[in-house]
Amino acid sequence: MFIACHLFVGLILGLVIAERLGDRRFIGFSALGAVLPDLLDKPVGHILLADSLNYGRIFGHGLLFLALLLIAGIALKRQRGSFALIVVTAGALSHQILDAMWTVPVTWYFPLLGSYRPYEFTNYFGNAILAEVSSLSEWIFLAASAGIALTACRGFCPDLSGAAHGLIRAATPLLGILAIASLYAWVTGIPESILMAGAGPEDYLLLAAVGAIGVMGVVRHRKLLDTE
Repeated sequence: MFIACHLFVGLILGLVIAERLGDRRFIGFSALGAVLPDLLDKPVGHILLADSLNYGRIFGHGLLFLALLLIAGIALKRQRGSFALIVVTAGALSHQILDAMWTVPVTWYFPLLGSYRPYEFTNYFGNAILAEVSSLSEWIFLAASAGIALTACRGFCPDLSGAAHGLIRAATPLLGILAIASLYAWVTGIPESILMAGAGPEDYLLLAAVGAIGVMGVVRHRKLLDTE
């Protein structure tokens, strides 16, 4: 999935965790974890290792990465009583689930199944940016993410609370429409569309699920978001 989708799911997960643990800061930690695998792997795989590997799903997309994060998180919890790294781990797990990393077992179970496999990409970042901006779903996720993030930070930016609430109110029905449209595309077998560049049947089904979860998450946590 694309970056805005990962960010949005991380924020929704953060809302759930923040409500349960009673700390709004966990929204940000979850969002950080949700984009962390790409922040690590894309520059390393497509820039530093472009001549040998040229692949953007490596260490940060594997179970070893999650295990190390979790161990560090447990240690931090025991020493300082902070759930921060554990929440980051939960966000990173959501990233790997959205990317269906079990379908790339060499990466997911690394190093148990051997070395990473090299790939061939031409102008990866240019094509990735083009795919991002041409996908309607990414703009919807970005608007919803901006609203949630600004609302979560309203203590620091109180003047932006109105804009944040407006973004959330506008994005919520759009998420519902996206879920329905994506489900229709999946059922009818529509090929690549404006909903998501390069999408296949599994991508449409996942988009539908993310859109539906997003609507339920925003509605369920409207008190935490203070949208009324």
